[in-house]
Amino acid sequence: MAPRLIITGSTGYIGARLVAMARERGFDVVELGRRPGAKWRIGDEPAASDLEGAIGLVHLAHSWATPPEAAEEEENVNISGTLKLAEAAKATGVPHFVFASSTSSRKEALNVYGRTKFRIEEHLAASKAAPIVRIARIGLVYGGPRTAMYGLMAKLAALSPILPMIGLSRKVQPIHLDEVAAGLLALATGENQPLQTIVLAQEKPISFATWLRILRRAQGKGNLRFIPVPLTAALLACRMTKLLPLIPTVDPERVLGLAGAAPMESSESLKLLKLNLSDPAMVLAGEFGQTHEEQSRCEAQALLRYLGIAPTEIQLQRLCEGLRREGLSPLGLSPAMIRHPGLLALFEPPANRTRHRLAQALYLADLTSEPERTPGKKAGFFGAMLVISSDVLLFPLRALLAGRYR
Repeated sequence: MAPRLIITGSTGYIGARLVAMARERGFDVVELGRRPGAKWRIGDEPAASDLEGAIGLVHLAHSWATPPEAAEEEENVNISGTLKLAEAAKATGVPHFVFASSTSSRKEALNVYGRTKFRIEEHLAASKAAPIVRIARIGLVYGGPRTAMYGLMAKLAALSPILPMIGLSRKVQPIHLDEVAAGLLALATGENQPLQTIVLAQEKPISFATWLRILRRAQGKGNLRFIPVPLTAALLACRMTKLLPLIPTVDPERVLGLAGAAPMESSESLKLLKLNLSDPAMVLAGEFGQTHEEQSRCEAQALLRYLGIAPTEIQLQRLCEGLRREGLSPLGLSPAMIRHPGLLALFEPPANRTRHRLAQALYLADLTSEPERTPGKKAGFFGAMLVISSDVLLFPLRALLAGRYR
């Protein structure tokens, strides 16, 4: 019979990967709060039948509904709910309760999240469940799906070669999503681990500025320069992002967490769990590289379709190679333009510009298709007039939007 593992917060960034990894390794995973018949929300008393027979419980769920003034109060549902869950696990014989904390966990943390995590750790250490509790302080998680804080940082790093930012000299400790999941799984199922508090983070911290440059280079972008921003101005900008379209919304909690970041010793924890962390730059280069190949192929297909060509495999391969050789891959076409190539008409320059990236890409696409192209039927008078009219009507938009892919 497969060993039973309980996980809360199973739909989150870390939780989803942990569930997948546990099932890959043969565990019977109970997604508490998600599985039919195991309805649960943080703060609820869990049913004993949902906990019995489990070899471990990993608690990742967190409620963001708590107001800042109640961050350290026992009435905070994150504090009371975690205690209730841990003591219920102890009462039903679950041998390991893993609480997912953070390297921002400090009594004096600037953000509510860090202070709340610290208070939960204190309460767990003083509770009846203390003998089964293992605390995992997790560093800056990256990799996998570009969501959560990782997705936001990747977007910001790629947005512009000049980036206003706070906390550039602050030290961060990146750790890949898969490494976090492996560490949590080891804590929930392993025996004879003397440390109650484990730090899952890189041994050698790097500056936040270095981290953002790694993210930008992994996405095939150039160097990144910064404009240092005071904390008060950054918090004001966070509020503005909620009002402005086309800009990633930034939660002030994230900014405060970064502003108060400080490294934690992790070498003993990693050695105990037998985790050898990968170099983030190399891992990200591989992950984004694979994404770039897929993006380049989709863009090549859109360029050919825009020219009225049903692309063959040979044409796609030839065009992808040509775009890569000329430094035009990827162009950065939006998903909407890839799905509807006709939209490229709005961004094609109004005149032949050899230094315009989109014009160069379309020229390559035209050359690529030429060997297999069959002569088409010549347009009649009305067809020619329609083309001329559309060019005249689109001229102002093209003149305005052509700079997008220059």
